[in-house]
Amino acid sequence: MTLPEIISQLSSIQLENAPKCKGIVHRLVDSVFPIAWLHYPLKVGTIITRCRKNAPNLEKESFCCKQPETITVFQRASIPYESVFYGAVGDGSVEYGDFIAMLETSTLHRKRLNIGQEKIDVSRWRVTNKIDMVLICHPKVFVDTNNGAVNTMQRNYCRLLPEYPAEPDFIPLFDKLVEFIAGQFAKRVPEGDNSQYMISAYFAHNTLETESGIIFPSVQVDGNLGINVALKRDVVENNLEFIGAEKHILYKADNYLQVPANTYSDEQIARYLDIANLNNLPIIY
Repeated sequence: MTLPEIISQLSSIQLENAPKCKGIVHRLVDSVFPIAWLHYPLKVGTIITRCRKNAPNLEKESFCCKQPETITVFQRASIPYESVFYGAVGDGSVEYGDFIAMLETSTLHRKRLNIGQEKIDVSRWRVTNKIDMVLICHPKVFVDTNNGAVNTMQRNYCRLLPEYPAEPDFIPLFDKLVEFIAGQFAKRVPEGDNSQYMISAYFAHNTLETESGIIFPSVQVDGNLGINVALKRDVVENNLEFIGAEKHILYKADNYLQVPANTYSDEQIARYLDIANLNNLPIIY
């Protein structure tokens, strides 16, 4: 089967019925591999933010990868019973990374609720050794972004593509494949409909068998503010340093406000959100 035929078949599969279609999705994705990828470096000193809700404490162990047996659904870059470290990197700002990771974690945001407050625990990690990441970013996906990090990844992809290590005739096919996969990674998935992640999850699963990690634009901020990363557990253990964690609250009343601990008074936050009292915002669990 040719690569365009594989992409066509994957594109036509209705992913709502996970038990029925996951076998064919897995087989089609398997037929693409092995394949070489283009890479983008996570440089030494890069700060990655990773969030959790209801962490038992603010120690490192609360923010490490979950145990594989606890993961029973497809996620954007992992299949069931596979544990991957998800994090965010802000565009020139650690706070942007915090905000992206909070929105990726937030029930308030992912369910598109209009009003509420939500406690989210935020951890930060420093890259201690350069990590070469598989670049899942295409100039035809998130074409309207003004984000520097995403624009840089798109430019690097275009710069590296002519040097792709294959016969020249294969390069346009590889480009179509990356465009397709980047589109799968960029899908907005309704809360609870995790089978929609199936194609990107199987591509990530196969890729991470030989690669350290995957880097891609953040869907929850529409390709703005920064990027997301998915790293293998052993890569985290050997190449990231836990800096620390703190409790945050995400508020929404027609606007978002990320609030670092003890930075703003309740009165300031309420005034920013144009409401009388923060107690008027329901707590989201």
